[in-house]
Amino acid sequence: MFNQTRRRLVMLNTVVFLIVLSVLSSLLYVHMRFRLFHEVDEILQQAQKRIQSMYSVEALLQPSPGDPEQDEQTTYLIWNPNRQLLGQSPPQSFTPGAIRYFQNGADSKTPQTLSFEDHRYRVLQANLPLAANPVVGGEVTVTIVRSLGDVNHTLNSLLRDLIMGIVAGVLISLLAGLFLAGRALVPIRSSWDRQQRFVADASHELRTPTAIIRAETELLLQHPDSSIEDQSPHIAAILQESMRMSKLLDDLLTLARTDSNQLQIEQAQVEADIILVELAEQFQLLAATRDIQITLEPVEPLRLWGDHARIRQLFIIILDNALKYTPEGGHIRISGQVLSGQVDIRISDTGAGIAKADLPLIFERFYRGDKARSRLEGGTGLGLSIARWIVDAHGGSIRIKSELGQGTEVQIRFPIHK
Repeated sequence: MFNQTRRRLVMLNTVVFLIVLSVLSSLLYVHMRFRLFHEVDEILQQAQKRIQSMYSVEALLQPSPGDPEQDEQTTYLIWNPNRQLLGQSPPQSFTPGAIRYFQNGADSKTPQTLSFEDHRYRVLQANLPLAANPVVGGEVTVTIVRSLGDVNHTLNSLLRDLIMGIVAGVLISLLAGLFLAGRALVPIRSSWDRQQRFVADASHELRTPTAIIRAETELLLQHPDSSIEDQSPHIAAILQESMRMSKLLDDLLTLARTDSNQLQIEQAQVEADIILVELAEQFQLLAATRDIQITLEPVEPLRLWGDHARIRQLFIIILDNALKYTPEGGHIRISGQVLSGQVDIRISDTGAGIAKADLPLIFERFYRGDKARSRLEGGTGLGLSIARWIVDAHGGSIRIKSELGQGTEVQIRFPIHK
């Protein structure tokens, strides 16, 4: 799918680039052609004005070396009133066939382009005053012919260079498009892969409690006459899996809303020290059943701007993980202080710790280092993903230090100000 998308992006980019280059090249060619023809027309018009101010035909047939408009590219064809050639200057510039062609075709008093035997000419007609040709006995017409050889050569060279430039540009665009499209698709491919894994993991996590609930329900239906007390183990299993599924769905909904930016962070002053005191007391009741001690070190007032409910949820996730993975007789320590304009909170435990290879991955969704134990403890692998989102949404940072058999320390930092 991504290879096809990449090819489409490259082709689209190449076609657009080809169109842009073609349009720009066409505009440049047309502009250059207009400029060159305009320069030729100016030369013809200057010659026309000079001819119309002359007083003799001989001056045309024998031009002086200083005539600015007459060079090897310009020829004068002089006609009598009967359209018969009186002469050409310079002499023998055109063959009889060419002369007959200009005799019949060149009669415009505005510049026009004529072609003869694969040669192109720019032509303009001028009239000598009657006083300048008393012998002829009528108006003498002069056809000013200027070869477009140099113009055509310049335009052909420009056209060749433009075509080569377009081809080179398209090739560069093709190669650059392949490279850029590949790089642009990397985060998209990564996001797609994460989404696929997320859906697969979510399906797997939901399948387990669903299967257990179904199996326990079928067992209940096999004994319709049994009392609730007799079937209480099955009912308890259904309740436990239902609660686990409910928590999983809540976590999935939270993450889905964070991905779509639907969850808003309420900004208000939060007294984090009071939240820690309340949670330490609540978790101590659970920890006492497993002979785990929770110590809350004296903390100074920890005030920050953020969402009270989300920060409380963050601390619950961290403390819940610490309690799950700390063995009986273990110890959980909570501390907090203000350092360098930031609220610094640390929660450490004497649990089993996390393998070094697992540390870079613990914030990934559904990632669990010890999958069997996590499932036994009721974990879903989503808690730390939600925790990181909460910290990021508040502009803070979260770091975890851990070694196998040495316990774990979670460090959370929040900015004090908005």
